[in-house]
Amino acid sequence: MERIPVKIIELTTPNGEIIKEIKLNILDYYSIDGKIPTKIKKFKKQYFDLIKKSQTIMPKEKSKRKSSHFWQIGKLLYDFNKSIESQFEITNFTQAVIRDFDLYGTRQTAAILQLGKEFSKKDISDNVSFSHYLELLFITKMLNENGLLEKEKERLLAMGQNNTLPTLLVYRKELRVISKKLKSGGK
Repeated sequence: MERIPVKIIELTTPNGEIIKEIKLNILDYYSIDGKIPTKIKKFKKQYFDLIKKSQTIMPKEKSKRKSSHFWQIGKLLYDFNKSIESQFEITNFTQAVIRDFDLYGTRQTAAILQLGKEFSKKDISDNVSFSHYLELLFITKMLNENGLLEKEKERLLAMGQNNTLPTLLVYRKELRVISKKLKSGGK
């Protein structure tokens, strides 16, 4: 069975109430195997429960947001995607997540999802800024392919715990050096 494309939309009712709803093509609606209303109802419940849970995790004030908050949201989103991926495809997923989870933008949202996928709870420290994790995420694939991701995660954690974390620009330069070595065939 192909995945059903759905869109998570926000509507304003005539009395000014803002509601979120799931939108799908009527032809797709009838192509869902089994009890259609039950499956859609379950999907909606999962997504809206996810929003509620994220609101208890992520502080509204952006200056109070920590790396562990971003990881928790990323993990929730990644797990949610895994649970629905065989049946549904959210066609406006990034836009819905930015809107519903009060996140920054497209680039950061993709990074938050990747953080939830590539990192475990033990890999995250609030002594390391989310920006440092963002820099690491840019070369995660290359590090993974060369068996060096775990080593760099450990190094980053150690620097955070020992208060030797370099500035973001210095860390970016360090990662570029590592990246250039890997591209040229060295480890």
